[in-house]
Amino acid sequence: MSSKTDSLQRFMIVLVALIFIILIVTYPKQSLSASLKGLDTWLNIVLPALLPFFIASEIMIELGFVDFLSVLLSPIIRPLFNCPGHSSFVWIMSVTSGYPTGPKLIASLYNEGSITKVEGQRMLAFCNNSGPLFMIGTVGIGILGNPKAGYIIAISHLLGSLLLGIIFRFYGKKNPRRKLQVPNPNIGSAFKELIKGGAKNDKSLGKILGQSVRNSMEAQLIIGGFIILFSVIINLLLQNRITSGPDNISSSWVSLGTGLSQIINPIIAGAMEITTGCQLLGEATLPFNYKLVAISLIIGWGGLSIHSQAISFLANTDLSTGVYFLSKLLHGVFSAIITYVLLWFHEVESVAAFGNLEHFINPTIGSTLIATGYLLASVVFIFIALYLIVILLKSVKIWDY
Repeated sequence: MSSKTDSLQRFMIVLVALIFIILIVTYPKQSLSASLKGLDTWLNIVLPALLPFFIASEIMIELGFVDFLSVLLSPIIRPLFNCPGHSSFVWIMSVTSGYPTGPKLIASLYNEGSITKVEGQRMLAFCNNSGPLFMIGTVGIGILGNPKAGYIIAISHLLGSLLLGIIFRFYGKKNPRRKLQVPNPNIGSAFKELIKGGAKNDKSLGKILGQSVRNSMEAQLIIGGFIILFSVIINLLLQNRITSGPDNISSSWVSLGTGLSQIINPIIAGAMEITTGCQLLGEATLPFNYKLVAISLIIGWGGLSIHSQAISFLANTDLSTGVYFLSKLLHGVFSAIITYVLLWFHEVESVAAFGNLEHFINPTIGSTLIATGYLLASVVFIFIALYLIVILLKSVKIWDY
């Protein structure tokens, strides 16, 4: 990066920060309310939902569980996604726990030398997903009042993720690929790799546990800070300026058509923070199918709040953020298209009473921990299912990679 470009970026950051400070001083009450709302979201929803996953994943990496999965699933992961078996662990954890688990694990594996730069870029494309607790619970049941809608959004999101993985398998093809020996998927060799991986780590169990908790809490503090920051930004720049902005702004939207403003405003909000965008779409007077397509778009994209968290984890690597942003943009587009196609075959009816308290989910620490326990159990079942698929394909000699 040239010094001129670097200076321009620094100037823009200072300018944005100055405008942000002026808005906070001008609207102190709204800023404090938004900060408290972001803090409440982090403490009651994000922290109990993600912390167990972060601690468990840190322990699994330290004890060599990633190598265990790598041996079992490489015969499928390598041909499909041109990635090592390590990506199976990252994908499973990202699918069950949601944003931003994937980038955190990819950065950890890359920094310890388990994956190459090209493999890390490929993994970022499909191992960075929203979790089912958010898509089915918060969006499907809580915001839209229809669990079937949540399932369609979740299926579209996961299919879009897998499609991205297949497309990005060709990324970096010109670079020489590491020569990896893909072992047969037998449980014996997998356990040997697990034992070997654990033997390489000379840390005591107490040190591993302490380091895992410390690293996970540091990551959670970063996530919490971004949630509070973007909660204030959205409240100041979007909630007060777009949804209830001055008459001249509102009239300009009306001139474009009421339906257009009903979908553009939530998408602008969702481009920054997906929960806010989904809530605005749930309240919009739009055809229900349009809502589902737009929600799939912004959840696949992820929002600038999520991207800021991901970039903070990737800061200590040389992985390209440009490729990352491209993959998330494509994820949003693919998810929206798949949702539109699925709605051709399976019509989902809207619920009459949107915003009804009976349909709205307000997760507490207890309920979130229970849901997290179910998601952790699902990791085991997904692992068993993938292992059986590998054994079946190898036994009938349909797939021999």
